[in-house]
This record gives sequence, C-alpha cells and structure tokens, in this order.
Amino acid sequence: MFERYRTIVDDWDAFQASLARPQPATLRVNRLKADPGALRARLEERGFRLEPYDWYPDLWRVAEEPFSPALTLEHWLGWFYLQEAAAALPVLALDPQPGETVLDLSAAPGGKSTQMAERMGDRGMVVANDPDVHRLAALSHNLQRLGVTSAVITRADGRRFPGGLAFDRVLVDAPCSAEGNARRSRRARQGASRHQRRRLPAVQAALLRRGLALARPGGVVVYATCTFAPEENEAVVDQVLRQAEGSVVVEPLPHGLPGAGGVTAWEGRRFLPDVEACRRIYPHHLDSGGMFVARLRKRGPVPWEERGPEPAGADEPAPAWTEPDPGLREQVVEWLRREFGLTGSEIDGLHAYGGQGQGIWLARLPRVPGWTAVRSAGIRLARAHGATWKPTSFGLMHWASGASRNVVDLDRPSLEGLLQGRQIAAPPGARLLRRGWVVLRYRGQAVGCGFWDGTRLRSALPHERAGELSSILRRESSTSSAVAAAGHPAPGDQGAGDRQA
Repeated sequence: MFERYRTIVDDWDAFQASLARPQPATLRVNRLKADPGALRARLEERGFRLEPYDWYPDLWRVAEEPFSPALTLEHWLGWFYLQEAAAALPVLALDPQPGETVLDLSAAPGGKSTQMAERMGDRGMVVANDPDVHRLAALSHNLQRLGVTSAVITRADGRRFPGGLAFDRVLVDAPCSAEGNARRSRRARQGASRHQRRRLPAVQAALLRRGLALARPGGVVVYATCTFAPEENEAVVDQVLRQAEGSVVVEPLPHGLPGAGGVTAWEGRRFLPDVEACRRIYPHHLDSGGMFVARLRKRGPVPWEERGPEPAGADEPAPAWTEPDPGLREQVVEWLRREFGLTGSEIDGLHAYGGQGQGIWLARLPRVPGWTAVRSAGIRLARAHGATWKPTSFGLMHWASGASRNVVDLDRPSLEGLLQGRQIAAPPGARLLRRGWVVLRYRGQAVGCGFWDGTRLRSALPHERAGELSSILRRESSTSSAVAAAGHPAPGDQGAGDRQA
C-alpha cells in the first residue's frame, strides 16, 4: 500500500502501522457557543476521555468514548465540530484575524469555514464557496448549527470565482485523490490512479492561481490537499511559483505546527527549494489522516491577473453591494417581542436581509457582495409563511432560549414523542398565549420550532434534524437506565437547571 512513497515518508514503519489502526475521533471546540472547560466536564461526565493537543488546545482527541460524540446533545447544538486533527492545520496556517475578509474557495461541508469564523470571533466576513449544489446544504447546515453570522455562502466554480473584492486571506482546499483518508475509506486505501494523477493537478493549479489573483497584495493564500502525491502537492506549488515570476513566496507555517517538510525532488523532477517550507502531515504524526499544507504570500500583482479568471475570461467589476434593511430589522425586533417575549437585545449587532418571499436572514455583515453567486448570508431566522413568518429551528436555537412567551419546556419523554410525530397536550408551565408557532425548549436550550393549535402541540423541526435529535435522546435514555441500574444519578440529566457550556 502506497509503496511509491517509501522514499519520502519520514518513518515508513510508523506510517504503515498507523494505516492499519482505526482512526480516533477528534473534536474542535466551538468557542462561539461553548466554554471549553464546561464542555469538557459535560462530556467527561458521560464517560468520554479527552486529550487536548498541545499545538491546538481547543482540538481534543477522544481517547475513550462510550458512544460516538456525534450522538450528544452538545454536538447537535453546535458546541463542537468533529474534525480530524490533520484537517485543522490549514486554517491554523492561514491564521485569519478578526475583521478580515476571508475566502474558502472549496468550502463544503464547512469544517474549515466554521473554524475560520470561530478563530475570527465571528467578526469580519467569511465567504464560503462551493461549486456543488448538493454540497451547499451541508455547508449551510454546519455554518448555521455552529452559530456563524459572519459568513456568506456562494456557489461558483472556484476557477472562475467572481472578482472585484480583494481578500485578506484565501484558503484553497483543493479537490484531490484523498489518499490521506486511507484510514477511514476503502477507496482511498487503493491510492490514486494514474488518470487522477494526470487530471487533478491542472484543476488544482487553476484553483491556486485564482486564489492568488483574488488575494490583495500582501495577502496570504494557503494551498491544502489531503493526499500524499507530490504531483498534487509540491509539483502544483512549484508550477505556480514559477508562473508567478517572483510575485509569490512560500512562507514557513506558524511555529509549533507538526509535520515534515515538503519534498524537493520526485521521480526525476526537481522542485524549487522554496517548497521545502511546505508541510506534510502523515497519519503517524498525529494519529490522524494525511494532509499537505503550503502557506503563500502574495507580494504584488500576479502575471495572470490581467488575463482574468481561469480559464480566460473577463473579471467582474466590483460587486454592487447588497445593503441590509433597517425597517425589516425593526419589524424583526417587534416580532420577537410580541411572539416570544424577547427584548430584541438578543440580535444586537446583527443586520436583517431578505424579504420578497426569501425569508429573513440575520448577519453580522453591514453589507453583502452583490454577486449572482451569493446564496445566503448569516443565519435564517424565519421563512415567509403566507402573510406571516414561520421561525426556523436554527433561528430559535440561536436567539430564543430566553423566550418568556409561546415557549414550552419539555422533559425527555415529551420531546421524544414530538420528534416521533405525535401530538401532545401542553405540559404544565407552558406559556402559550395563542395558536401559532412556539419555542420548544429542553434543558434550558431552545431546540427548535413547534406549533400549538390551541389544544395540542406538535413538532415543526426539519425531518433530518428531528431524526438526529431523536437518536440522541434514545442514547441518553439508554445511558440513564444503565447508570440508574448501577445506583448512580444520571450524568447531565438534571433538567432545565443543568450546567450549560
């Protein structure tokens, strides 16, 4: 397996041994929603043993797991993201800062985009792009689940991404042969085919050139793949550096990040010495997958900027910015007060976009690029529903946990019944004023939208989210039963007053 890489892997025996072992789960704390100490305590109460990485303390290796961390309420609420250790490195190499304008050129399913936004404190703008319409749903889901209000989602071929906006930083996480996923993918274990090794580098180089063209002078571009193949890694960087004619340089990754240096020769071909500053992460380095990371600095205009996007075409002019609607925001504040007893302070610092049947999106962005590629901005609070608004479950999750009107606090059996499609009577203490949409709350957290018809209550959570939460509640129930049989209180089952991250 991967015998062709024997001469460039720093420890062949360790490399081979790691490929034969199952890959452990790792999770990244989402500080936009969770306190790391409180989150760790909650998970360890359930029997998880977590080991933070010294080079990234908010990334934890799951050393012991009673069940998958994906089956926890904390994951469902967006308090952490399951992200393998190697995959966290490209954003650390990019090092985005609060207030910057950053582009993730191939963003789905959203792990790196959410990591960017979290490290930026949700301040600035993250443009999360993907060309595949089927992958945009996962991208939007994860950005909203983790509470990112500074992201704009676009759909465009990265080689033709619209111009007119100079980005401070660009991540080119290029499609590749994915050999670094060998520990969790049978297909990846077969290695790249010759056809892939011929086809992919042209696409990768075009994406990297476009990323560099989109960056401002002095900006940073990180090129990353999850493969071992030098044809897709150092060879691509080498080619683009030569074409850049000195306008682009390779920089070392920030101090303390793991991995081995880039290779400077492969199968009779010699690369520029600069590529040695790139970083190769093999599975045995982090007990993770594989990754290649190159950090590039744009000194000035690159030669191909004058020729427009890849392939040849005219750059778009600066985008006609889309402005928020202050009047719509005032309506939103009044609606939150009237329907849910909220003060409106819950959305301080956010701007309202939408109308004309699009629903309402709340974003921390004072304006949004007017490209035709734009699909959304921030988190959708409500959808148009005839002459009224229907709140989204993500919108209520993020802004309505403090509701004092039209809110129902549910115990586990009641919530399970709703998620299974049953209609139930309103529990004691429910604050229901009129027929209509209500906040469903569990353990003090808004978990989504329900509907009260004046007599009975039903769930209005999207089918997929309801199914995920139902699985989590079943896991909680079985865990609680096992703990109770042992004569101990069930961890994390203290009701609405439970400790919250």
